[in-house]
Amino acid sequence: MSDQPTPERPAPESPFLVERLLRQAWNESDGEGEYASEEEFREAVVEAAGDDLQDRRNAALKDDPVELAQELAYRAYESSEAEEALEHAERALQLDPGNCDARCVRSFLVCEDMGTLIAELDDAVAEGERRLGPDFFMEAAGDFWNLVPARPYLRTVKQLAEVLWTVGRRLDAVAHYEELLDLDPDDHLGNAALLLGYYLSMGEIQRAWDVVEQHDDGGAVMSWSWVLLLVLVEDEDAARDALTQAMEANPYVAPWLLGIGEPEYEPSTEPFIQPGSEDEAHVCVDILAEAWLREPDAQWWLHDRLVELGLIDSPEEVDEDPAPVN
Repeated sequence: MSDQPTPERPAPESPFLVERLLRQAWNESDGEGEYASEEEFREAVVEAAGDDLQDRRNAALKDDPVELAQELAYRAYESSEAEEALEHAERALQLDPGNCDARCVRSFLVCEDMGTLIAELDDAVAEGERRLGPDFFMEAAGDFWNLVPARPYLRTVKQLAEVLWTVGRRLDAVAHYEELLDLDPDDHLGNAALLLGYYLSMGEIQRAWDVVEQHDDGGAVMSWSWVLLLVLVEDEDAARDALTQAMEANPYVAPWLLGIGEPEYEPSTEPFIQPGSEDEAHVCVDILAEAWLREPDAQWWLHDRLVELGLIDSPEEVDEDPAPVN
């Protein structure tokens, strides 16, 4: 049976659900279908109850190989099985060899070493830049996310940056994250939290401070970063206040940063992480573990505050040199 999307086989629920419809609206308006936000777009769709945007999208897929390739790329991202994801990605690339999302998925599935993976992702990013064109970058800087054709490019740059950080090319990775935040200051892909963690891991206190001031969303990563930063600048009162707020944002993080009581982790299958949850805490610790590890005085400060709060019964519950989990 063909896996081509049809009105009888609608797109599954996923983070790409709204983006699919946004692409259709964009294409129908010849590139003038920009909305200030996805919320504005959702409201427009609701107000047009009975509008057949989804049906028009399904019909367009039959006649537009480039758009069908993007749909298959979405399905590759959504696939839970590697073999199925690869099949979708390769079909997409047969229709549109330069599709950023499909190239990215395929690269992760077929590249046998990190050097090859980085080269493939570099090529995908370069092709994405070529397709968008220099005029697009000049005119859309700071508003990339709302211009839906740019989203596959943004996702691919993010994936490349994560790989570069993993292999130790930290300055290159940070440069990509800085570029992503310049292009999308509202940070729809969560790049600020990663860049913040990387700055802290590298000891870039002022740069980390600038990021958390600009992008503080009240979530676990930002809240626990404030704690660390204020401890490092020796502002005791502010650090204690920040700790109170961080505990309110996500209390699971505190002991885990000291390596205490971390449970076995089974990642959630939900597409979005709930604030205050253990899933959010694991993400937070993954991002900030190295930053806290490099600051043993800050770890001991946190340990002493947890003792004061009665969350640790005795100093013997931690090792002589507490270390964050990896």
